[in-house]
Amino acid sequence: MTDIVYSAYNAAPAGLTEDTETEERWYETLRSDPRIGGLELPVFRGQLHPDGLARLVSLLHPGWSNTISAMSTTLVATKTDPGYGLASEDRDGRQRALSDIASALTETLLLQEQLGSASVRAFALQSAPRADRSSLSAFTDSLRQIAGWDWGNIELLVEHSDALVPGQAPQKGYLRIEEEMEAVRAATDPEGPRIRHLLNWGRSAIEGRSAATPLEHIGKLGDGLGAFAFSGAAPVATDRSAEWEDVHLGLAEDEPGSLLNADGTRRLLTKLPDELSYVGIKTGAPVGSRGTGRLQLGLSMLDVLR
Repeated sequence: MTDIVYSAYNAAPAGLTEDTETEERWYETLRSDPRIGGLELPVFRGQLHPDGLARLVSLLHPGWSNTISAMSTTLVATKTDPGYGLASEDRDGRQRALSDIASALTETLLLQEQLGSASVRAFALQSAPRADRSSLSAFTDSLRQIAGWDWGNIELLVEHSDALVPGQAPQKGYLRIEEEMEAVRAATDPEGPRIRHLLNWGRSAIEGRSAATPLEHIGKLGDGLGAFAFSGAAPVATDRSAEWEDVHLGLAEDEPGSLLNADGTRRLLTKLPDELSYVGIKTGAPVGSRGTGRLQLGLSMLDVLR
């Protein structure tokens, strides 16, 4: 079984890093679960933890192989800086995004120095901003630059979000998967680091307004798929989302309305390539949940994957 990487930060209570006792209980719960092979760690403002790497190292399981994602940095930046992003047609906005990735790489390599080279397996990049302010050529150029940096044993992944579809309100509205595939092909140097793709079930379903779209995207990527994350999406309003909102719903058995159910998850697992870097789970928290109870949706998904 491919290792499971848990994006537990999506379920974390507000102010988790400001409450030492609660944060330690949170990570203790995650460390004690043998099904978890690592965490997706968000980088924000060049840092993996606001209190520094020493604090993060004290919380992580030393045997985990984690991934790093630039999504949090990207989402926050594009709220006030519409030209920001690796695919941006705004040269200065693209440079700001490249500088942030460079800072994140420095932080990532420092984490590896403290926990060992196996502690980070992959780094996820996004083709922001919205596609009407982006271009394939700009994203390709950014990927070429990034791939030229020294990533050591860390694999680069282009994380697909919902693309900008005419006549449809986007959640993120980044480049189409075909454009991301072309950028990866054009930017990949046989002598450089491998670049593959990261899919998220919920985001693919949101893009296509269908539970069939994730399978379509898997088929398009083939061996270019490097990792796959499970999170739900709903065509109707739920207790914590509007229709087709990207809030990382759980399984339908836990959150009625979600199109992702246990049987569908098991079937889709058989469609994934053998050489994935990891399988991910990305869920938010149930309405009204507190503390480690906010992990309920992710732990339920772990039961299905294992």
